[in-house]
Amino acid sequence: MSDNKPLIPTNDEGKNSYYLVVVPYINRPVNQARFNSSAGNLGIMNTKYSLWGPNWVLCNDVSQRTKTVTDLKDSLEVDIDTILDVIYSDIPASVLTATDKAVFFIHERKAASAAVVSDIAPGLVLAMIGHLWAKIRFTNTATPLSKEAPTGNFVFFETYIGAAGIANADVVFSNGNVSSTSTHTFHFTEGQVGQTCYVHCFYQIKRGDRSPASVIISFVIV
Repeated sequence: MSDNKPLIPTNDEGKNSYYLVVVPYINRPVNQARFNSSAGNLGIMNTKYSLWGPNWVLCNDVSQRTKTVTDLKDSLEVDIDTILDVIYSDIPASVLTATDKAVFFIHERKAASAAVVSDIAPGLVLAMIGHLWAKIRFTNTATPLSKEAPTGNFVFFETYIGAAGIANADVVFSNGNVSSTSTHTFHFTEGQVGQTCYVHCFYQIKRGDRSPASVIISFVIV
């Protein structure tokens, strides 16, 4: 299946939703045979997938999300994406049905993008803040008067909500998301009032390459 490669999502939520559908689908006995999936590759996929679910629960619980939990999430994403690519490469293109293509996110191949990831980090500032909300602004540090990201780039940002005064190197970022606009507004809960929100971002292109990281900004949720 080399002509039309499945499009695995790039953000954490997207990957979780994708794995929950794709892994059980590949494991169906009829599909294992159709897809020419080896027992060894299926074993690797299922071992990594068995670790993903429990760790994902911890990642989404602020009280249990540690650097170890986040590092495992990042490692499992790489491992699962890699073994899925191996399994996909073994599937004969001739057996793919419309349902297979929909499940795997296979789209007709387009001309390769000429986009190059930015070699500079985005600018990041707190633009406005109010009760249970805050707006951040992304700027192109190469062209400060323009709101446009470098050609072919969009902004990928991550957050962490916790205690004040955490050193930059110790902030455990998660909740990755993307933005194609120059601002993003966060909404918070009453239970988060008084905690500190940390944010950083990158430029990213469709194939996943990222720029250097921005500065880390932080603010108290009010």
